[in-house]
Amino acid sequence: MEDRTKGILYMLMVVAIWGFSFVATKVLLDYLDPAIIAFTRFFIATVLLFAICRKRESYSRNEVKYVAIAGFLGITCYYMFENVALTFTTATNSSLISATVPVLFLFTVDALRRKFSIPIKYFGAFIAFVGVGLLILNGKFNLDLNPLGDFLMFGSVFSWVFYTLIIDRMGSKNMLIVSRDLTLSGTIFLLPFALFEAQNLKIDIFSQNDLMVVIAALIYLGVFCSAFAFLFWNKAIHLAGSGTTTNGIYLLPLITILGDSIIIGNVPNIYVIIGAVLVLAGVYLSERN
Repeated sequence: MEDRTKGILYMLMVVAIWGFSFVATKVLLDYLDPAIIAFTRFFIATVLLFAICRKRESYSRNEVKYVAIAGFLGITCYYMFENVALTFTTATNSSLISATVPVLFLFTVDALRRKFSIPIKYFGAFIAFVGVGLLILNGKFNLDLNPLGDFLMFGSVFSWVFYTLIIDRMGSKNMLIVSRDLTLSGTIFLLPFALFEAQNLKIDIFSQNDLMVVIAALIYLGVFCSAFAFLFWNKAIHLAGSGTTTNGIYLLPLITILGDSIIIGNVPNIYVIIGAVLVLAGVYLSERN
């Protein structure tokens, strides 16, 4: 199997995992604060990755900086920006802003190399974004402007864009070790936020059933959505390329809606069907060359 094909399979696997992660996060927000959730899930991921791999990587001084910055951007900044933004803006706004990652990544890469990509890539990105908009808005074009929350969401978007660029530079390294080390870095940076929120944490109010739900959700987020997903996503960037892997973000709403149809039984309407077709067509146009 070609490296690019392997990378795309890794990317699709992660998209499937992340597409269902909203359920676990939504459940946990009824019991825990955002920073505590983020710190705990990545602490679990760090322990698991160190248990799987105890080898050390020989980093140069610059590469040590890259790993630390990648952890800070892709874990600490991304999740803190996103979680805090959700307290000021709507889920619809945040979903649409998150869907701009592939477009902004394309613009950023072109700006850094001072050379524009072929027009079909931009056209494909535009078509895919329109499709995502239809999927999220579901025909109800009633967006509310929330300047602070929307601004913070763009903070998470740019954090992910630059995280991806850094991982692209680390392609010659062992991605298991790099993923482990940057997860540790991001977890350390999350610790002060978690300690601040922990001052008001009251575990004794949880019933036994609540506690089991919280533990199960944290294990899912920590093991699958953090440890394995970040590892496979980083591998996908290395094997399939950062542009192709980033385009996988367009597919997240499709997975979410598919899960909604299977688990809850909601039947997709015409907007969902048209949106899905546009997303797939846009991704195809972006990748055909």
